[in-house]
Order: sequence, then structure tokens, then C-alpha cells
Amino acid sequence: MREVVTVIERPGLGADMPYVFHSWLKGARGYYPEMRHEDYYALQHQRIERLVTGPGRLVVLHPEGAPAVIAAWALLDNDGNDIAHYVHVRGEYRGKGFAARLLSGRTIATHMTEQGARLKRKLGLRYMPHLLDGLA
Repeated sequence: MREVVTVIERPGLGADMPYVFHSWLKGARGYYPEMRHEDYYALQHQRIERLVTGPGRLVVLHPEGAPAVIAAWALLDNDGNDIAHYVHVRGEYRGKGFAARLLSGRTIATHMTEQGARLKRKLGLRYMPHLLDGLA
């Protein structure tokens, strides 16, 4: 039986950023296996920083009554309502539909992980990493 967890959506806060950076850097690492460790972390950190401080809008889901606990988060693009840059669901909250909820109405993803590939197929998302280069 699927456990029901009530979550509340809120905008991301500065206090959320350490978890966002950690989970994104760790979660996407496997998609760049040939990059040197120090190169990946330095460059990907810069990319995340640019997206978070630029066109991105951080959305967080937290358990009801616990706004400091991040169950899931997504960085969505403010410039285009259909673009999602990254979504992460904390391990104990997976399988409850939170990623699909955060990506509702989105049609494009700019980052991909193994779990993201399954979600991409389920939601019919287009994977377009070249949008990060300013290409359309």
C-alpha cells in the first residue's frame, strides 16, 4: 500500500541552497563519467549557480507542518513556462508522484539522470541540453 504524505509547495529559500547544490551535483555526476572529478564539480557548480541566480525558479515540496524539510525540489525556468532544469526527490519520498507534480505542464528538460530518463518517457518530456548554451 502506498503511504500518503501531504506536502506543501513553497518557493525555494536561501537556506535550501546547500541541499539543492549537494543533491544536484551528486545526482548528475554519473552522466559525466569521463570528466575529472574536480572539473565536474567546479563547472557544474557554476552552471547551477547561473541557473539559480538567472532564469531559474526554485520550487520546494515539504511535508505539512515541516517547512524546513525538503521532500522534493525542482528548478524551473521563469523565462519559459515549459522548461525544467532539474528535479530531485529525496529517497524516502520517492514513488509518491512528487516529481511529476513539480514538472506538471513542463515539456522540456535540460538535465537528465537515470531516474529522470524514466520520468521523461512517462511525461513525454523533450531532453534539450543545448538550451543551456543559448541555442533554440
